[in-house]
Amino acid sequence: MRPHNSHNATLQRETDNRLQIRLQIAILCYHSYKFILYSIDLLQNIMSLRWGILGAGKISGQFVHDLLVSIEEGEKTHIITSVGSRDEKKGHEFVEKHGITAEANLGYSPKVQDYEGLYTNPDVDVVYIGTPHNFHREQVLSVLEHGKHVVCEKPFTVTSDEAREIFEAAKSKNLLVMEAMWTRFFPAVSMMKKHIFEDKVLGDVYRLVADLSSNFDIKNMPPSSRIRNINLAGGTTLDMGIYPLTYARILLDQGTGKNAMPFEHKAFLTLDPTDGVDHLSTILLKYKDGKHAILTSSNLVDGPSPFLRLEGSEGVLTMYADNPAKARHFKIEFKDGRDPIEFEEKNNYIGFIHEANAAFKAIQEGKTQVSEIPWDETLLVMETMDKVRHDNGLYYPGEERTKN
Repeated sequence: MRPHNSHNATLQRETDNRLQIRLQIAILCYHSYKFILYSIDLLQNIMSLRWGILGAGKISGQFVHDLLVSIEEGEKTHIITSVGSRDEKKGHEFVEKHGITAEANLGYSPKVQDYEGLYTNPDVDVVYIGTPHNFHREQVLSVLEHGKHVVCEKPFTVTSDEAREIFEAAKSKNLLVMEAMWTRFFPAVSMMKKHIFEDKVLGDVYRLVADLSSNFDIKNMPPSSRIRNINLAGGTTLDMGIYPLTYARILLDQGTGKNAMPFEHKAFLTLDPTDGVDHLSTILLKYKDGKHAILTSSNLVDGPSPFLRLEGSEGVLTMYADNPAKARHFKIEFKDGRDPIEFEEKNNYIGFIHEANAAFKAIQEGKTQVSEIPWDETLLVMETMDKVRHDNGLYYPGEERTKN
């Protein structure tokens, strides 16, 4: 009987060993699975662009809205890790108002910090600046000094000299700096440019008429407000006139910056005798090839709808929007009666996601500029705005007056 018992014991030990091995394999597989999930999560975080939001105003809220919508729709490209505000209470109210919760923000609750705290936050890759333009120079330079990329709202700066200084700093730091002229990044803009320059569906393009105007009730607005205060670089040309000028750059010229087609311009600004800034602006452009642009802006009256008309030998392109800065909807109608071409972007985004995605792509590729608006194009627009203002006697504090 002993040999039989010994044999059974051996079989039992072998069975136990096999079970032990299977258990160890199962445990190893479980931990491997957990490690893979952790690695995927870590990789997703590495691949996400970590945003600091500088300024807790309306436009920053709209930018944040689009980042959160992208997360809601399954994208993991953007995370908001910091909100910078001069007023801590206002910063917390901003986070609450716009729903920047861990659940909505890929598990991350953003820190509410003062500006210096945002600049030094190691969890921030890029800073979106949504403050008034008279603060842009100082803030962009501070962000760059702390080694972070920058997406800065339009107008990029008050003057072209300020923009030039920023680009020199960005070049020395090898960091992305991008003017957040969101209009340039809309899918409709790419489609219009293709129809105009590649397919040439309008034939010879002759003239652009574009307007951005809205009645701000200026007379009842205090002179200290951003719109009226000359010390805050107030007025309509920088704030609103930059959009019609941008459409002229987008739709009348394939080139940008140093490769732009030469143009001459004449402008008329009506300066308010009380606050000294412009509230009515008309800019006329003539390109080297003969194309004209009539560009108007005002905060005294409401603008027309549609707000843009591009005329060619074969047809007319018209743009429609509740806000002319949003390039969402255009229609091309032809003189020969053929079916029109129409496009309208419909989604849950306000429109800022397109520039955010462009910044993400550029940073991933190690670029310091984006093709939609390279540095020399921002400089060209800012130089034009400088000349428009100076020709009409509008100089901001600190600017040297030149003879016209």
